[in-house]
Amino acid sequence: MTETTDLAGSLTPEQRREHLRAYADRMLLALSAMDAPETPDAVTKGIRTALMIERLYARCDASQAQAHKHAIAAIEDQVKLKNKLEWSGNWLDKAPDVPFITLKSDALKGMQWPCPPRDYVGELKAQINQIKAASQPKPQPQPEPAPVAPVAVTPQPKPKSEPAAPSRPLTPQQMALRERVLNTVAIPRPQDTPLTAHDYGLIRDEDVEILHGDRLPRLYEMGETRDTLLKALKAYSREDLNLLWPDLFPLDTG
Repeated sequence: MTETTDLAGSLTPEQRREHLRAYADRMLLALSAMDAPETPDAVTKGIRTALMIERLYARCDASQAQAHKHAIAAIEDQVKLKNKLEWSGNWLDKAPDVPFITLKSDALKGMQWPCPPRDYVGELKAQINQIKAASQPKPQPQPEPAPVAPVAVTPQPKPKSEPAAPSRPLTPQQMALRERVLNTVAIPRPQDTPLTAHDYGLIRDEDVEILHGDRLPRLYEMGETRDTLLKALKAYSREDLNLLWPDLFPLDTG
């Protein structure tokens, strides 16, 4: 009995699967050779025996499928270990205990890890740059130019600016508005009066069409009314009118 136990413990997984599969084959052949069951108990016993045989086959097949995965995992472990090993004086002591590794320290005596490759192209470029820098002539100091005496510049009188000509000829209505505004004295605005509520007395009701002209339809479409436009024009001072319409309202009233 002891010899049989030792023999079973020394079997490899492949040999163990072969023995189990052979035993299942003998059981299946013996079950097939039996006569057809006649009682319910015999039928139940036969079914149980067939299920046990089927389960034995399934376990053997599953173990065989897992064997390939274990072999692949062992190979991957070896590759990972070789990639992680650090070549130093005591690298064997740092290596983890992974199976299928049979390296010995005696076989590595006298071995030295090769030096990292040198960048010969970079060294050659550096030497060429040094030779070029040494061969270039050094810049000579340039003599300072003699100081030049300053030349007195007499200021020229600026020509008197003439009033700018109108950008385009004025219509008779615009000319009449211009003359009337130049001859009208603006009403001063009291300090306590809001800007929009004061009437400078320079604009009249008929001046809305003269100033805005073709823009009136567009202003009406934007929501403006003739009353609001007239109220805004009457609240403009002479300086504001000059900014908006410089040709019609010049500041020089003399």
